Amino acid sequence: MAGYNYTALAKYAEKHWKNYNPSYRTFNGVGGDCTNFISQSLRAGGWKNDTGWYKSYKNWWYNSSNQTWSWTSVNHWASFALHSKRTYNLSNVYHMGVGDILQMDFSSNGSKDHSMITTYRSSSGVPYLTYHSSNTYRKSVASIVASNRGATYYAFRT
Repeated sequence: MAGYNYTALAKYAEKHWKNYNPSYRTFNGVGGDCTNFISQSLRAGGWKNDTGWYKSYKNWWYNSSNQTWSWTSVNHWASFALHSKRTYNLSNVYHMGVGDILQMDFSSNGSKDHSMITTYRSSSGVPYLTYHSSNTYRKSVASIVASNRGATYYAFRT
């Protein structure tokens, strides 16, 4: 989308995949930090706050004392991202570029479980994802798919 800085977005994610940014709370003990991490990265790339009720999927923001559910929850983020038209779904995970988001439903039960951000594409076009909760740097989408065969994948172009 126009106005986003994909280089800044990827640089932020690659800087903070292991060394968490102390300006943000972490959510590892309460469901995981993966969506909080992609939200931070998206903000670094130019996503602006969308203020309103913290429980509404129509809002996305973070401040020193609270944040929307869409900032930290996998499913709420997906609802916000599509509703706000900040993203659209890609038909194939291999079409992801730097700054795009991949979400997984590990058990294919209709509820997404994990969020990751594309921070690199190899010369052969393979997307590499960086993420929190298990603090991972540039894992290939091929490796992720191969080790999670029963999962359902949702790729978002940002």
